[in-house]
Amino acid sequence: MIKVDRSNTAQAAASQPGVQFLSPKHTTEAGKLATITKVTTDKPDNYQNPYVVYFTMDGQKYSKGFKPTADALAILVELFGEDEKKWIGQAVIIGKKVDDDEGVRLTYSKPKAAKK
Repeated sequence: MIKVDRSNTAQAAASQPGVQFLSPKHTTEAGKLATITKVTTDKPDNYQNPYVVYFTMDGQKYSKGFKPTADALAILVELFGEDEKKWIGQAVIIGKKVDDDEGVRLTYSKPKAAKK
């Protein structure tokens, strides 16, 4: 089960930041459809985040894993629940938006249901 910890300890703050391979340059404001293919929990980063999410985007395997930030992890938990095993096969729209500080942030949402 996923445990979301948004606190940064003094030890984590002194070390190098975690690696996040997915960035806003990999998507559009409208977002791209991604499907989660695997979630691993074996290699914690400097913030003790052990989660790495693998997915396909636009029908192609994304070449590297994605280490979600604490905020991104919390959003994914809201979308798919705390059991990361149930995330596999789930579709997510990964988009981007400009925040109040003019920074570009990734967004995550479920695809809208198809109309019948």
